[in-house]
Amino acid sequence: MRTPRPRTRALAGVAIVLSLALAACMSAEQTRAVDALNRDRRAHGLRSLPTHDALNQKAQAWADKIARDNRLSHSNLAQGLPGCYRSAGENVGYDSSVEAVEAGYMASPGHRANILDRKWTHVGVGAARNGSRWFTVQVFLQAC
Repeated sequence: MRTPRPRTRALAGVAIVLSLALAACMSAEQTRAVDALNRDRRAHGLRSLPTHDALNQKAQAWADKIARDNRLSHSNLAQGLPGCYRSAGENVGYDSSVEAVEAGYMASPGHRANILDRKWTHVGVGAARNGSRWFTVQVFLQAC
């Protein structure tokens, strides 16, 4: 077995640190929310949606706001979206867990239609808690 050259080890170390930093950008609740959404998409024969940093930031900021306010409302959807896009959509909801919110979305025709729409190319998710309620936001985007 060959020992990696010092430069190779240094590059491998940088790659590990970078991947850990990127993974830290999403909270455990955001990860659970996107996993639940993508499980539902795959269960209906659709591909998983990749997350997008700007969409995650927008969704998390809005989840924080509606959790603070303890009431649902939609964001100004166009605000905070990245450069070029063709279409965007948003789901907001709350329940006792992130997974329960996703189940509620799937039971609602409008929310379900957003989740299962084939046109979306990216998603951003946010999750915030107020007492026993978890508020989640899903921001969908069809990129140019």
